[in-house]
Amino acid sequence: MSNAGMQQSMKQSMVATAAMQQFMRALQATNMELRTLATQAMAANPALEELPPAAEDEDSAAPDYAAALRHDYLLDSLSEAPSLAAHLEEQVRRSALPAKVETAALELVQHLDEHGYFTESPEDIAALHSWSKNTLAKALQAVQDLDPAGVGAVDLRESLMLQLRREGEEQTLAMQLLLGQWNALVQHRYADAARALGESELAVAGAARRIAQLNPDPGSAFSRENTSVITPDILVTRKGDELDVTLTEANIPRLGISAEYRDMMAEQADKPEVRRYLSRCFSEGRELIKAIAQRQQTILQVAQAIVRHQRPFFLRGTAALVPLKMEQIAGDTGLHISTVSRAVNGKFLQCSHGTYELRHFFTTALDGLAPEAVQARLRALIEEEDPRRPLSDARLEQLLAAEGITIARRTIAKYRDALRILPASQRRR
Repeated sequence: MSNAGMQQSMKQSMVATAAMQQFMRALQATNMELRTLATQAMAANPALEELPPAAEDEDSAAPDYAAALRHDYLLDSLSEAPSLAAHLEEQVRRSALPAKVETAALELVQHLDEHGYFTESPEDIAALHSWSKNTLAKALQAVQDLDPAGVGAVDLRESLMLQLRREGEEQTLAMQLLLGQWNALVQHRYADAARALGESELAVAGAARRIAQLNPDPGSAFSRENTSVITPDILVTRKGDELDVTLTEANIPRLGISAEYRDMMAEQADKPEVRRYLSRCFSEGRELIKAIAQRQQTILQVAQAIVRHQRPFFLRGTAALVPLKMEQIAGDTGLHISTVSRAVNGKFLQCSHGTYELRHFFTTALDGLAPEAVQARLRALIEEEDPRRPLSDARLEQLLAAEGITIARRTIAKYRDALRILPASQRRR
């Protein structure tokens, strides 16, 4: 290949890479983050402009100034309080990590919920991306070293332990309580914990007070619940036994290339520098417009595949949720699993049962049932119990086993806690 041909090939490869990065950024973003991205692009690119909503194209009604003010307020709020994910990503990129570890750490951050906890186990995430144990260990350590302290944990207990380690309290009685006496701690059975650890009850109570000073919600400072209302990206409507899946297009910016700058391009045909500048503006603008359109199509494609797999849920409710993994959606759509992960991140679906993040529909199997389905059955059994003789966890284990659901007693206790249902001894009336 000639030097000219090689340079042309490299140039095309760089353009393709830049376009892919643009698409990935748009796909990863929530609707409000996408609008912020579009606003920044328009500020930097005079050839880009925002088109009026489709309804206003057909109707010359007066502008909705109230809506514009609400939108400005939301953008100001978001700029003042970046998302937890954005805050963590910035720290990762400043950490000078090896390339593989940085990529893994950035991916792990995307699997944290708004509280800073993992939505999937780090080991499962590593398996999806074929990371080595060493890469996972280093990436996980990097995430758990970020601020705020306590992020990157799989549950509350681990988050509290991370916070104690950050404060240099790894050898304290508080850490011993978290490591070996968690159940006694949460049930305030300080005497039992004291006997097990060979400490005084007074010392254990003091350690418990130290733990109570830690933050159970590390991501709370970055919560957007007070500044924005969840607007669904996907709407699922039922027509008989048919399910219709559509994009809401809520808050999605409609961008176009400015007619004024198109005219300027023609008028400045004899000025090479102006033409080169405008040509670059047009090219970058079209790439963003294309990335947003591709983002919407990808989210719709992924949502349609999810609805096909979770059809029983949409027809009958939570108890009918079936196990589903991202690999299955990737296989159905022909998309890479990382693309599926980005498509469901921070995107919401509304149906007759409520509004759910798309990640909600990915569950692991438990005797062929999703955990949510088992929890729904567990709740139903407890709601039907005699309040004078509430069902113990052991009895619930037996009843579920009789229905073909084999589940450990400790898992029943875990699910019961998740459902905020008290133990049998505290439910008796």
